Amino acid sequence: MRWKGFLSFILTLSALSCNPVNPRDEYLLSLLNGLSTTTSTNSFTVATSSKINVTSASVVLYYGTPQLFGFSLVREPTANVTLSFTNAKLNAIGNITFTSLNYSTLQTINLVSNTQVMESSTLNVTVSSADPFYNGVSGAIIINHRNVNIVYSGNTFIFREDNTAPSLTPTVGFPFTSCSVTPALPSGLSLNTSTCVISGTPTNPNPIPGSTYTITATDGTNSDSENITIAIEPTVYKVFVTASTYNGNLQGAAANGPLGADAKCNADSNKPATGSFKAMLTDGTNRNACSTDNCGGAGANSGENIDWVFQAGRIYIRASDSASLFSPTAAAGIVVAPGTILNHSFDTGTTKYFWTGFAVTNYWQEATAQTTNSCDDWTNGSATATASQGGRVGISNATDYTAFRSGSGQSCSNTYHLVCVEQ
Repeated sequence: MRWKGFLSFILTLSALSCNPVNPRDEYLLSLLNGLSTTTSTNSFTVATSSKINVTSASVVLYYGTPQLFGFSLVREPTANVTLSFTNAKLNAIGNITFTSLNYSTLQTINLVSNTQVMESSTLNVTVSSADPFYNGVSGAIIINHRNVNIVYSGNTFIFREDNTAPSLTPTVGFPFTSCSVTPALPSGLSLNTSTCVISGTPTNPNPIPGSTYTITATDGTNSDSENITIAIEPTVYKVFVTASTYNGNLQGAAANGPLGADAKCNADSNKPATGSFKAMLTDGTNRNACSTDNCGGAGANSGENIDWVFQAGRIYIRASDSASLFSPTAAAGIVVAPGTILNHSFDTGTTKYFWTGFAVTNYWQEATAQTTNSCDDWTNGSATATASQGGRVGISNATDYTAFRSGSGQSCSNTYHLVCVEQ
């Protein structure tokens, strides 16, 4: 009778899982204490005997699709048994507690993935109880994250005609088997049907706004599509964020801070193979975008657009992938703030801060309340007594004015990146 009850329980557990287990492998539904003569650590692993029964040894979890996962105890406890769970890739999971009355009753948790990347993580389980048989037991369930989607690093790309384009490699959230594009890509560009990577050298112009292409990844059953726009222009200007970081003394051997920052841009490992670059920052004198709010809202006035890095009418793109950034509409080489300024952020991936020196609401002007707001015109790398009075920074993941000025000041002894603009 006990074996029949155990088999019935196993079948109940199996029915809850999205990963059914072969009846011949029913032992995979339980976890072992794992104690040995050489260790004093309680842990559990999949085996034929256990202290805790689980629905399955691992889970395939799709983003946007919650899934139940079940636990029970193998024998009646002498005190309450509480299971706790941790996994940064899952939404918060509450504890579950077993008593002597419900220890053999299946209790479930709801697994909800918060990552859209195809990766694996570990659901760590720890047990606490006054019952020494269970107290201190711990173990892990493998979570295989999936998401039926394909995402490129941007949605609008502008390539330079007759120049090798940066390869566009998407993030795909499931194990796809093939990829296709419609309509055909511009002459000189091609899609790798095994990897969905777009590469090549565009040979014919396709002026802004360009054309839209639909790329579809599939595994034969599941599929997802991404629309991207590709334009091809004879002249574009690249922008990159430095790999290196620097304190507020950017001058070095140069005549002033901005010129020293330019030298750092042109020596940085992220610099493209061709082109000359200047640093996107202001000291109010040697390099300045505006001396009035938004340069008066129109063209450059006296004392404005001094050695400024952006120029009206030019097309600026992200150097890493040719994603469209912006084309200044004002004669001073700006887009009137506030509001959206950039089509894409200056950088992808990990959030970065970079020195700029801009004011927070006097748009495109130098922050001038303290001389340290621009680290003494980018010649001072010492600690700022009141850090919030230090150099002003922008942030790499924004498309509004915070890309140029984000948050309070930072001590000039801190190290941050630079944004570098092709001239």
